[in-house]
Parts: sequence; structure tokens; C-alpha cells
Amino acid sequence: MAASACSPSPRRRSWLSALYPAVWRWHFWAGLAVTPFLIVVSLTGALFVFQEELQVWTQPEVMTVTVPADIPARSYTARFAAARAALPPQWEFSSFNQHAEPGRADEIVFEREVTSHDDDAESPVDDDHAHEHEHQFVYVDPYTGEVLGQQTLERSFFGIVLSLHRTLLAGSIGRYAVELATCWGIVSLLTGLLLWWPRGKEKLWGVWLPRLRRGGKLALRDLHTIPGLYLFGAALAIMGTGLLYTQVWGQGAFAGLYFGGQLPPSYVSPPTSSPLPPDTAPASIDDIVREARTHYAFPTFHLAAPHGTDGCWTLFGATDTGDLDDGVVYLDASTGATLDVIDYPSLAPGAKTALLFYSIHTGSIFGLTTKIIAVLACLVIIAMSVTGVWMWWRRRPAGKFGAPRKTRTEQVPKTIAATIVGLAVLFPLVGLSIVVLWLGETLLRVARRQRAATA
Repeated sequence: MAASACSPSPRRRSWLSALYPAVWRWHFWAGLAVTPFLIVVSLTGALFVFQEELQVWTQPEVMTVTVPADIPARSYTARFAAARAALPPQWEFSSFNQHAEPGRADEIVFEREVTSHDDDAESPVDDDHAHEHEHQFVYVDPYTGEVLGQQTLERSFFGIVLSLHRTLLAGSIGRYAVELATCWGIVSLLTGLLLWWPRGKEKLWGVWLPRLRRGGKLALRDLHTIPGLYLFGAALAIMGTGLLYTQVWGQGAFAGLYFGGQLPPSYVSPPTSSPLPPDTAPASIDDIVREARTHYAFPTFHLAAPHGTDGCWTLFGATDTGDLDDGVVYLDASTGATLDVIDYPSLAPGAKTALLFYSIHTGSIFGLTTKIIAVLACLVIIAMSVTGVWMWWRRRPAGKFGAPRKTRTEQVPKTIAATIVGLAVLFPLVGLSIVVLWLGETLLRVARRQRAATA
């Protein structure tokens, strides 16, 4: 009786026997197709998690300053003037970044439009347009006003790392490739979990702990699956939140938030500044920061300069307690008056959720602990990709590709069919690629039949 109770019914066994080959084939093709992309994106992502710390460590002469005991920080206007004087006039002011630590230099960012034919446009092209923008970071000592150094973002190490992470240095085509690889990477994770799922009596070794002493294919299989099991949630969260910044899924998500009334009106359509009266000086950066701080205190901020004749200043402030207390202040460029204030508690649920995506994606949501987890998850994704290809290479028959075949009796269960449809709806690029693969397979089958008929 006990054995009978523990054994799956014939119907259950039939469902499992049909489920496993289908999931295995999906896992194989999804994993093999996206492995090169996932390795690049995961490696660059792991580096970017600790971008701030690595930059301070490798460039202390421009990133850090000595805090004097009896000299207050200079005005923001004076710091900006020092940075402005260090660059030719074609560079336009873009933003002012102040860090929370008193020993950090200010980052004052300028930008210019360059065409792909400019002699000095050597940065990796991040889109397929005829022109792009370069961003020059000027580092200023807030206490002395001295310019400590400068670098072009697009030519810097982390600028290239970020471009690789987002576009594979392939412009818009690369962005779509990264999104497609991420979506199929999620499919590979989910199917891998189903393949790992214990069937029958659970065991410790081979399920929760790797059988390294057994060596060979068995140890390699366990190294492929078990580390990924423990960091499955982190890897899935990193991949999923990264989709918010993609071309298809991300823009669709923001469109859904917009039409669902989840985005603040000022985010959708920023307020405009009033006309500047004749012979009147516009509000200074000090006026803008002083006015913004009347709404709430913040040790660090990103101040975006106004664009156009009626653009406004936008200050993104962050507090010591992290993203949940961040806020945005829109300020009139002419008068310095507040136009609108957005803080986290006032946001709609959809906007609150979207605001957390970046900190989850970069591992910064709970500080150092989650950053370490994010790096480990990236390294595990790389390890699973490498060991997966390694297993296929070792197991494939000599002279053959070695892909799992679809048996004639294999029928996709309704649950799998529904899951495929759901994935196609949830991830549009996955759906599109499934259609392309199905059309290719159909055309290949027709061609084989015609060839056989004429033989």
C-alpha cells in the first residue's frame, strides 16, 4: 500500500513522460542559443554592481578629496564655474552630481553632440543614428574649487562596460539581442528548475549537494544545476528587473504604467519654466539647491539642467535610507520656485514598484549584502552557461550535433502549450522568435518532403 501510494498513477506517469522531453528540449535550445550573450551581459553586470567602489579605488586622485577642518565647501555656482572653464564652449552643461560622502569630489557633467564622422568621435556607438552624444565628467574639489580631472564617459572603462552590457557594442540591434537573450535566459532558468525538480524519493546528494567525488559527467551536471538552485531567486530577479530598461518589454511596461494612470503627471510631461524678464539673471544653482532642500533634506543628489527655452531644473535627491525616501523636485529655471514635488509615498503602486527595479537589478537595494548576492548570481549565471555548453560538448556523439530529438509519440501537454502562449505574451520577443523558429522548421520539413518525393 505504501509503495502504491508513493508511486505516480499511470496518468500522472504519462503526463510526466511527455513533460520532461518537452522541457528538456526547450532548456537545451534556450540555453545554448543565449550562452554567449548571457556570459557578456552577466560579466559586465557583475563589474557594474561595484562601479562606485572600483572607481574610487582605482582613481582616488580624481574621485576623492581631503576634507579641511576649517574651510567650508564653496558655492555650487563657483564649483560649476570651475568645471565650465575647463571645457570648450561646445560642451553643454548636463547635470551636477553630489555624493553623500564629504570626501568625494563633485561630478559635473557636460555633453555635446558628435557625428559618427567626427575625427574625435571614437566612443562606441550606442545607437544606429547618424549622431550621438558624448558626456564629459569633470571632477571638482568642493572645498578648493580645483578641477581634479576629467574623462569622457563613452571612452572610459565603465562606459564601455555599460555599453557592452546594454548593446554589446552593436547599437540598436545589440539592444534587441540583449533583450531577447535575457528573455530566453529567464525561460532557461524556469525550465532548468523543472528539470531539477526532485521526482520520486528526494535525496540529499545530487539534489541539494553536488556529487563532486563521483567526478565526470555526474559532477559536471550537479555543478551546472545546484549552485543555480540556491541563487535562482536572485538570478531571476536580476534578469526580470533588467527588462524594464529594454526596447520592447521596457517600453511596453512604461506604456502600461502610463495608460494605467500609474505615472506622476510631471514625469509624463515635465512642468515648464516661466519667461525670464529682461535684464534679470536666472536662478543660480545655489538658489535651486537651496529651494529643493526646503522640501526635504538629502545628502546626495543628481541635478539635471534645463533643456530648451522653457525647460526646468530637475533635482533627484536620495537620502541615507535609500530609494524608499528618494524624491524629485521640479524647479523654475527663471525664478528658482518649486513647480512640483514627487516623493515615494505619493506615488501610485505601479510607479513605486518600477522605482525599485533599478536598485534590485544592481543589487544596491539593501546595501553591501545584496550587492554581493547580485555579483554571485551573475557569476553563477556565467558558470551555468559554461558548464551547460561543456556538458553538451562532452555528451554529443562524434560528428553529430547532439541535440535532443522530438520523438514521434511526444505530445506537448496542454499545460506546456498554455505556458508557451503565456511566455509569448509576457515576453513579446520570445513569442516572435518562436514564430520564426516554427516557420523555419515548417519550411525545412516541406523542403525535405519535396526532396524525398522527387528522389
